[in-house]
Amino acid sequence: MAIHGREELQRVGRTVQARAHASLMSDTKWRKVLSELNKPEWKLEYGIVKFIDVDEEKRVYFPIGLYPPHPWVDTFCLGPIPLRSIEWMLVPRIAKYKRGNPGVPDGEIGLDVEAIMSAIDGLGKYPIQLTDRGLLIMGHVTETHSC
Repeated sequence: MAIHGREELQRVGRTVQARAHASLMSDTKWRKVLSELNKPEWKLEYGIVKFIDVDEEKRVYFPIGLYPPHPWVDTFCLGPIPLRSIEWMLVPRIAKYKRGNPGVPDGEIGLDVEAIMSAIDGLGKYPIQLTDRGLLIMGHVTETHSC
């Protein structure tokens, strides 16, 4: 269970020091990017996040709550998370969603990741790149980066 305080931030900081070769995003930069991604015109339902201390990718759903204290955001589905725990975030080119009825295939929505990249570029210098999967936003450089 997360402590949601200084102790949790220090624990994540130690993990970052142990696993990352470089940190590319500050809490302020993450908040600016997430504020942009929260805008309704992008029609983002979710992003895919790899946390520095978790092996598997997780979905985080938009909008992401920016009201907690500065080093935290509320992901609603995962609860409050420290921004520095984000190794990377991916905005998928094709977002898949459940249609709700058994036997009905998942739906797909194409996202304009090039336009989202352009909007983020307008905010300043950010470690972003287009990949086959979508728009990748790097928080930390690690050996496990596989996106």
